[in-house]
Amino acid sequence: MRTVNRSAFVVRPRAPFLRWAASLDAEAPAVAETLRSQASVYLVPEDPTGQEETPPLGEYFAEIFARELEGWSTDRSQWPTRRDFATFQSWFDVTGESIVTDLATEPLGTEEI
Repeated sequence: MRTVNRSAFVVRPRAPFLRWAASLDAEAPAVAETLRSQASVYLVPEDPTGQEETPPLGEYFAEIFARELEGWSTDRSQWPTRRDFATFQSWFDVTGESIVTDLATEPLGTEEI
């Protein structure tokens, strides 16, 4: 067992995101409903100052927001025009986690997406 030198943000969709996702096409409402019980996890560098459990979310929200939206539509014209920090916070519940432990026995790998 190894502790990974990363922090994590656990991101869960809230009602505004679910409504947006459900509005994209006729099949989207049923699929969007399954999101209520799902979360995305984003690994980020540990807080460089060592003063916080996780780095400030404000440094990462724009990329996380874009990735969550892109997971539903790669057509940016369908994305909400307002994508500021306040909107992000109303669309997602985010929990910062400071301890990330790798329980796998094989080496950690990466894949570009």
